Amino acid sequence: MTVETHITFKDFLNFNLKNSLPRLIIFSLIILAVLGLNLYNTEIDTKEIFRSAMIWFAVLFVFIVVRSYFRLKNTFYSNKKIQEKIVYTFTEEKIQTKGETFDGDFTWKTVYKVKENKDWFLIYQSKLTMNMVAKKYFTKEQIVELRSMIKNNNVKAKLRTT
Repeated sequence: MTVETHITFKDFLNFNLKNSLPRLIIFSLIILAVLGLNLYNTEIDTKEIFRSAMIWFAVLFVFIVVRSYFRLKNTFYSNKKIQEKIVYTFTEEKIQTKGETFDGDFTWKTVYKVKENKDWFLIYQSKLTMNMVAKKYFTKEQIVELRSMIKNNNVKAKLRTT
């Protein structure tokens, strides 16, 4: 089975935002908890504390979002391979990748794990290295076939059922 893909900056940004959102929410809740606890340890007017805390919280939140955007933009545009059209060929034995400036392959036995979410197949070659394969380039039949290959090769995987 062969699938031709191309990841745009928008795809890359949306993927990272969706995966970073839970951390951002948790971080925000921790900051709010710390600010709330400090409220009880001070004798300053409550309204002044909340006003100051909310301003700092908003500034910090905007800083994190802007910093994340530019970090992701730098990461995407500094990696020329991720910007190329990549053709994936999936067989029962291996996965072949062919870009405009590279080609390679690896067997299913060397795959660390596979994660599937709503929009992507994430094929991990190690804990930190993965191939991001957008599902929008697959037909429904190809998705079913890829899931079958993953299961048949006993790859550690978290796959969707539909």
